Amino acid sequence: MQAYFRLQVRLLERHLRAWGITPWVAVVLVPLFFFGLGLLLLDRTDYAAYAIAFFCLLALTQLGGRERNFFLRIQFLRQTYWRIRLIENGLYLLPFVLLLLFKGFWALALVQTLVGIAMVFLTGDGLGNWVIPTPFSRYPFEFAIGIRKSWPLLLLAAFLLVMGVRVSNFELSLFAYFVVVFTAMGYYGKPEPGFFVWIHHFTPQAFLRRKLLLAIGNLLVLAIPFLLILMFSFPERYGIILVGLFLGVNYLILMVVAKYTAFPDDLAVTQAILIALGVVVPPVLLVLIPHYFRRATSRLHLYLP
Repeated sequence: MQAYFRLQVRLLERHLRAWGITPWVAVVLVPLFFFGLGLLLLDRTDYAAYAIAFFCLLALTQLGGRERNFFLRIQFLRQTYWRIRLIENGLYLLPFVLLLLFKGFWALALVQTLVGIAMVFLTGDGLGNWVIPTPFSRYPFEFAIGIRKSWPLLLLAAFLLVMGVRVSNFELSLFAYFVVVFTAMGYYGKPEPGFFVWIHHFTPQAFLRRKLLLAIGNLLVLAIPFLLILMFSFPERYGIILVGLFLGVNYLILMVVAKYTAFPDDLAVTQAILIALGVVVPPVLLVLIPHYFRRATSRLHLYLP
């Protein structure tokens, strides 16, 4: 078990060096950034606690993949396997729980801990050959694949929406909509194999426009029920809801075009930071989206006519 965690540390160090980051700098700055940003958000609004809990659960779902857990089970004894899963989930939970406890969110920290421990048993098994149905076809494949992996987050978003409407909490209900948006953005976080691109006969511009139209259309399939409930429950806030719809669409556009700026490689750290900046400071989108669209077009010229 110790060898497994030493290997994970070594892999993380290699990824950091590949990104041009010295590991000890990341060890110092990442916790400072995490707790600094978390405390800043919690000082501004208590609703940020729900966002913190959401991102913690999002991280934990990445540990529950079927292929990953299948590999661990064939490598380790059963008792060792469960210890690894428990330690991994505990390490992910620790900073989030400490942050919530420091600000006095005892009940939420307790619930998050219990759910995080229960997610140790989320291994991707038990579904057999049953395929989760989705409202999407294989075009685009990102949504068809993504929704099958992220359905717990979509259920969480629906739960938050219901709770927000029940207690007449518009901010929580609007946050539930943005959970859907950020989940959809995650569908475009990883580049597909080059074969999935060069089989098309489109020009780079036409390829990107088609990708964007399909992405926006499929986002609306997921988001419109949330928006209609928001409109019905908080009619006096229709202006903010429309702004939220506009921002959600542009967040997804930014993610799609950014994905192809480095294709077929993953996004660089600087690009991820700029995407986060565009989400936090929406006016930056006016610069980032056209810039990334041009860069993506140039990159796709290597794969498309």
